[in-house]
Formats: sequence, C-alpha cells, structure tokens
Amino acid sequence: MKAFDRVIETFPKHARAHAQRALALAAAGNTSEAVRAARQAADLSPKSHVPPLALGRVQYDAGRYEEARKAFAAAAKLDPENKLVQAYLGLALLAMDRLKEGAELLKAHLLYANEGMEGRLLTLAEKYLWERRDQARPLEDQLTLDEGGHDTRPAGFGLRFASALRKVMLLPLAAIRGRKARFSLLAEEAMSVMNLEGAAAALAEAGKAGADPEWVAISLAGIHMQMKKPQAAMEQLSKLPKEAWEDPGLAALIGEALFEAGRYAEAREPLTLAATHFTREFAPSYYRGLVEIALGQPQNATPWFTQACERLNPHIAEKRLAEMLRVAQG
Repeated sequence: MKAFDRVIETFPKHARAHAQRALALAAAGNTSEAVRAARQAADLSPKSHVPPLALGRVQYDAGRYEEARKAFAAAAKLDPENKLVQAYLGLALLAMDRLKEGAELLKAHLLYANEGMEGRLLTLAEKYLWERRDQARPLEDQLTLDEGGHDTRPAGFGLRFASALRKVMLLPLAAIRGRKARFSLLAEEAMSVMNLEGAAAALAEAGKAGADPEWVAISLAGIHMQMKKPQAAMEQLSKLPKEAWEDPGLAALIGEALFEAGRYAEAREPLTLAATHFTREFAPSYYRGLVEIALGQPQNATPWFTQACERLNPHIAEKRLAEMLRVAQG
C-alpha cells in the first residue's frame, strides 16, 4: 500500500497506480476506500479499461455482483477485444445466476484469462457444487491419470501376468526371510494390480508379523483413501505419533483424510503445511480452498484456489465450470 501511495504522491494523475491501489485496499478489507480509488482512476483515464476492470473486481469480491457486472461491461465497451475483461464479465453474469450468458463468455475466453480470475471462478463453482454435492462429482473423478486422477480400473492381463511372475520368483526368497517379508511382498503386488482389498489384507497380516507399524498405518490409510473410506483411513492415521502428523510429507494425506471425514476445521493446519511445502502441487491448495467452502467462508477460499491455479494444474477452473453447468442442467 505504501508503495502505491508513494507513486501517487509523485505522480498524482497516474491512473494505473490508483487502480492498483484500489485492489490493494480491497485485499486489505477496505472496500469503500477501494471503490473510491478505482473511481478516481476512471476519472483520470476515462478511455482506459483498467480502472473499470479494477472496480469490477473490487465489487465482485464484495459480493456486489450487479455493480461488478456494470463495471466489467464498461471495461468491455472500452476494450471489446480484451479477453480478460470478457472473462470477468462472464464471471459476474454467472454469479448472478445468468448461467447461459456467463458460461458462453467464460468458455470463449477462460483460457486467455489469469489465475486471479480462475481462482474466483473456482470459488464460485465449488460453492455451487458444495451446496449440491449429492449431485456433483468430485474433481478427482474429472481428472485423467496424467492430471492426478485415481486409477480405479482393474489391471490388465499384462500387469497381472508380470505380478504373478514376480511372486513366483520372489515369494520363496521372501518366505525365507519370514512372514513379515512375505506379506509385505503380497501387499506390494496386490497394489501393483489395483487389488486394494487384497493389499489391505496383506498389510494387516504384515503388521501382525512385525512389519514397521508406521509404514503399515500410512500404507493402509492411503489404500482406504483410494477406496473412499476416509473414516478407516483416519483410524490408521490416529495410530501415528504426534511428530508424524507434523511431517510435510504426510500432511496432504492427513489433510485430505480429515476433510473427507468431515473434520473440516482440523484439516486446515495439515493442508496449509502441505500447500506451503509442496509449491508445485495444486492438490493441497485446492483442498485447502475446499475447507473454507465447507466451513461457509468462500471469501477465504479464493486465495487458496488462486494458488492452486497458479501451480501446475489441469485447468481445474474450466473443469469445475463444466461440472457446475452439468449439475445446473439436471
């Protein structure tokens, strides 16, 4: 804020500085001053789309969607070819339940937009889908394997044959080392062919035979999450010592398990840790945003969703918009 004030003090008619100051004021929670700053910028540069775009973002984040629509429409009139302005106009229309108009603009211009716009769209879509979660698919069901979706397909013949061959070769050696090694191998081979029930059973036996209890608990928790059994995953994670819960490497698993188990407030800390530590992964930030949606604080979700969109992500805002429209169409 002080940097913008210094620029404006030196260049009092610098419209773009006034517009940026408006956004900084809004981020600090001073909406009324932000609106004044954006309007002052518009007075200084009436032919520029930048001030009304800034004003629209301030109004949108304050929940004043009609005022935001007017500002974005004014920006679009000044610069009709600006893709970002068109996307924000679509976003405001979507927020006003004018789904068809908003979706058409967003579909046409979303890929030309930026993470800030995508973060706002993701917040809007996830809030809508959370309120209709009995009809909506989770994001992971929209993702391909390369994008981070779970592979729930049965293994093909090639994988099963390779696994059977490995067991024929390795089980005698594992048996010599004892039951722990034998069941550990069986668990690994069951996982390799997506036999989750078999892997869970083998891990339980490995634990009884003396396998490392933390390894068994973490592995079982991961399997239960893949089987969409978050309560069972939490039972395993609760066996871990306190210091394990503070391990960044486990934070995402713990946070997602807490979230899926409905323990939203508790999921905040581990997901924050994971999002801070793994700066190239979108999933912890995405789930961290979902926590705020679930707790009824969507305004707090937008920075997390924006962070998710800034990272290597499979166009998650576009995918969730598609799911929102699918649910809306019944």
